[in-house]
Amino acid sequence: MSRQKEIPICFATDDNYVPFLSIAIASLLDNSSTENFYRIFVLITQLKADNIEKIKKLEKPNSSIEFVSLAKELDKIQGMFHLRDYYSKETYYRIFIPNLFPQYKKVLYLDCDITVLGDISELYNTHIHGFYVGAAQEEVMQTFEVFGNYVEKADGINRKNYFNAGILLINCRRWRNKFIAEKFVDLLNRYKFRVVQDEDYLNVLCKGHVRSIPLGWNKTSYKNEAFDDKDLRLIHWKINWRPWKYKNVLYEEYFWKYAKMTDFYDQLIQMRDSRTQADFDKDELLMKNLEKMAEEDANDPKNYHNTQGKTGSVWWLYDKLKKFIRIRKLLRIKAYKTKRK
Repeated sequence: MSRQKEIPICFATDDNYVPFLSIAIASLLDNSSTENFYRIFVLITQLKADNIEKIKKLEKPNSSIEFVSLAKELDKIQGMFHLRDYYSKETYYRIFIPNLFPQYKKVLYLDCDITVLGDISELYNTHIHGFYVGAAQEEVMQTFEVFGNYVEKADGINRKNYFNAGILLINCRRWRNKFIAEKFVDLLNRYKFRVVQDEDYLNVLCKGHVRSIPLGWNKTSYKNEAFDDKDLRLIHWKINWRPWKYKNVLYEEYFWKYAKMTDFYDQLIQMRDSRTQADFDKDELLMKNLEKMAEEDANDPKNYHNTQGKTGSVWWLYDKLKKFIRIRKLLRIKAYKTKRK
């Protein structure tokens, strides 16, 4: 029997994000340790067979890559998901990871649009006993006043405490015991976040129960004078700082290094080089619209903080009992049984 320590890691993707997922996995495994076994689960609705084959090719002796379809289990609630721009319903799958994998005490969830430069087991080994989740500060909220103001006024969270939901070390036991998935579905029914969506939901549900992890494990690809690049462990390609959209993005050399290890390098180069001025204008407009939404919601007397946030801590005391039981039944997700290779 192998003595390697198992590191369970979840991604969620659709066919559009497979090229970025391939780079995330290639970089993660390139920096892995032979002392660990990296058990990678890719949560999907459905995926083309050739894309599955291309991702499976990245496996190494100390890893496995398994695809888990949540199509049947979450079909009953996917109509509730609020989507816009590049968001897909797979964005919300991270909420249900502890229910899907009850055999694990904790699981790492990683977004697809990342490049890993350190051994991810170091992040997994972070102590999170007593917390719902371990996560890094959302750097964008610290950089842009309009977004920092938004999370404080609309979400009721100090911008310094608002975390990015793309890299999560989830305390699965505590997540289940505190019914985070059930509270998420309940809140999804009651309130619609427009700006950061899944990230807003997680921040308000986990408020006060988050273990802060170093920014080096979730660094946005723009210059931050307060950050020392020697601490860089993971790059998160967010918003308009993405090397498949723009040239001369900070840290892009790491992205292209690992892109060459996948079957998608030429496709990604073509994706970047075929962009027109109209595409750049669209990106700029989307950013302006996002800033406008943030400002509007910050000043809306009916925003989350001014309405749901006042009663959210006692949400089950209203006439929630029957509704809660119904949600519990909806979320009886069949556990994914695993066998060690």
